Amino acid sequence: MSFPGDAVAGLKKPTLSASLRFIPAYPAVVVGSLLFLAMLIVALASPWLSPYNPWQYVGPPLSPPTPAHPLGTNDVGQDLLSELLYGTRTSLAIGISVALIGTGLSLLVGVSTSLKGGRYDFTLMRLVDAWLTVPPLLLVLLITAFLRPNLLTLILVLSLFSWAGGARMLRAQGLEIKQELYVQAALALGASPAHLARRHFLPALYPLVTLTFLVQIRRAILLESSLAFLGLADPNHKSWGVMIQYGLKFVALGDYWLWWLLPPAMALGLTLISLALIGFGLESRFEPSLRR
Repeated sequence: MSFPGDAVAGLKKPTLSASLRFIPAYPAVVVGSLLFLAMLIVALASPWLSPYNPWQYVGPPLSPPTPAHPLGTNDVGQDLLSELLYGTRTSLAIGISVALIGTGLSLLVGVSTSLKGGRYDFTLMRLVDAWLTVPPLLLVLLITAFLRPNLLTLILVLSLFSWAGGARMLRAQGLEIKQELYVQAALALGASPAHLARRHFLPALYPLVTLTFLVQIRRAILLESSLAFLGLADPNHKSWGVMIQYGLKFVALGDYWLWWLLPPAMALGLTLISLALIGFGLESRFEPSLRR
């Protein structure tokens, strides 16, 4: 069902296809997208790219790089290159899963509160304010310390602390969209909240939703690596943080950091940089004051 307010004369609503045409004109977005796409390909193809099973003992412990083991082996003889490739899959899977859950919750809360208003808006926003005062890393440390560390637990715990900030931003933007003439016209003609959200709010909010999604991926990957560094990640799953945690124990014994610590740290850094580049390019596109 359509409403006359959907096509108010002289008002041009943003469309996804039109906004994506800017990408080639922003090198930061191109470089960041290529870097992140390369990481995604490595993550998806890790079972075929890895020369060995990362959980098998395939060489002498603490072996330096050789043609058979390009990054050497760890303290129990597992191939570090295979660990790195499988770690890419684990770290990105955690980051993307947390971002999907967190962004979905942010969008649900932000759009519903801006549409309904009243007590519903007031109550939920006070809960969001209270939740934002909780130090996320401290509470995540406490929860993961008492729960059995596994990927599902980690994803759910990190998701709990990823939605509130995005919900507040999306609500603020939603309140501005609600004041637009075409939205007011649709409201006056009896459009339902679901119709307004689908036809007006979601198309206008997708730039901010995209930025929120990218920020949450970065944050989740960094938090997972921090927890792994502190020994609170699932040791049965290879990840960049787990590699860094175990590799640090042998730094004082020689040059092991060159092939044990440096590769996962570089992979982590490149992923965070790629997401930051994409986010900066999108901000430059959607916020003209940021353009140079």
